[in-house]
Amino acid sequence: MSFEYWYILPIAICIAILANSSGFSGGVLFQPIFNLFLNIPIQNAVATGIATETVGMTSGAIRYIIYKMVELPIGFTMIMLTIPGVIIGNYAMLVVNEDILKFILGIIIFGIASMQLVNAFRKSFGKKQNIPIEDIYRYMWVPPIGGFFSATTGTGICELAQPVLEKGLDIKTKRANATAIMVEAVGDWVITILNLHAGLINWEIWIFSGIGVIIGGQIGPYVSRYLPDKTVKLIFSAAVIIIGIFYIFKSVKWLIS
Repeated sequence: MSFEYWYILPIAICIAILANSSGFSGGVLFQPIFNLFLNIPIQNAVATGIATETVGMTSGAIRYIIYKMVELPIGFTMIMLTIPGVIIGNYAMLVVNEDILKFILGIIIFGIASMQLVNAFRKSFGKKQNIPIEDIYRYMWVPPIGGFFSATTGTGICELAQPVLEKGLDIKTKRANATAIMVEAVGDWVITILNLHAGLINWEIWIFSGIGVIIGGQIGPYVSRYLPDKTVKLIFSAAVIIIGIFYIFKSVKWLIS
């Protein structure tokens, strides 16, 4: 094993703490690091970022389940709805331009995160600990869309699931975050398994990023328990707004070229 990328380990720990404590997809932060700073091709950067996120979100989800912060019936239902979107998205990459998808997703999550930012300053948070399973039925169309975009761009499940859980279903902020992370973790496993045959994952980088996010995935939920809901929502909103701007900027450069 080469230790060339050892410094990715502490970076990955920090990203995983941030993502798992606030409920957004950390994989998108790895993509520019791998592509721009480590100079690996964008396809490899995306695949390695998703593979990294897979183990990080799984680590965080396990910790949240231990803390009994996950709304399990709703979460399992959303997982079943997410998987078809992931499978469709995996094949859509072959026929749909990635920049168009990133532009659409960037607009969607930028708008959602902006509304969440306003809600944070208004101190508008979810209030319910548990909800009936049938309450998710009117939002059944959202998880497949999140799965589709996660498979095609590396981001989408958490960013769309968390607002549905908190604002749509009125679940408490941290419980909504924890549930969204569990849904993301399972969706990411499906994406990674489907992508393994392509041989795009850079394992020399992943060994350090993967270990880092496993560690950070255990710390993030612990940190989240002691953060005020407003702080958690501000972190989520700021991170997702940055992700949205990044996607819009990258795709617009292609559209006008």
